[in-house]
Amino acid sequence: MHPVFQFLLATFLFMLIHVSVMALCARAFGITIRRIAYGVGPTVLSIGKAQIRLLPFAGSVVLKDTREQQIYDDESGGDIYNERPLWQQLAVLLSGVAVPLILALGLLGAQGWPSFTGAFAQIISGALAPLHMAQLLLADGASFAATHGFVLLFALVSVKLCAFNLLPFGGLNGGQALLALARGGKPYVAWEETVAKWLLLPGLAVTLAWLVAFGFFCWSQP
Repeated sequence: MHPVFQFLLATFLFMLIHVSVMALCARAFGITIRRIAYGVGPTVLSIGKAQIRLLPFAGSVVLKDTREQQIYDDESGGDIYNERPLWQQLAVLLSGVAVPLILALGLLGAQGWPSFTGAFAQIISGALAPLHMAQLLLADGASFAATHGFVLLFALVSVKLCAFNLLPFGGLNGGQALLALARGGKPYVAWEETVAKWLLLPGLAVTLAWLVAFGFFCWSQP
């Protein structure tokens, strides 16, 4: 299989695990799940609360949350995400990273932890130079794919995506966890919405830069 398709398939599998684990964790705590989205863009298929969307390379879990929707008296109870104890909020946010990270580290062995810790600097440096540094990093990944099986490539992609999701930016698990910590267990604080919007900007910039980098990499491949 061409390295590009291996990258895409590994990203898709990571997304399935990432989203599903967060949903299962929320369910285990008794938090109501409003929607589970596998992918982004228009909905292709709906199965209960789960939605399969057109571009299957990201996803989300929408929970019952007073910050996002109006909760009526007959809906109130212990199933509201932002009213749960802080440790449960953090567990839901970080479970989708923790489980695939542990799996990937187990598959990669000794090289797993250095690959994970080094990913943070690689993500930022690649985003700052999508047509140079990011191309070198993607080429390294393609070389790894050519000399290792898909299972190990999936593990390598997983540790990189775990690091990406832990960045302190809006829309990512790391940024959401930081906001939860800053709230100090409170269901709502007045400044959170404004801060969350500002934190979205660097996250979007990094994501767009890597999309450009990956698109250029795909175009330049024979």
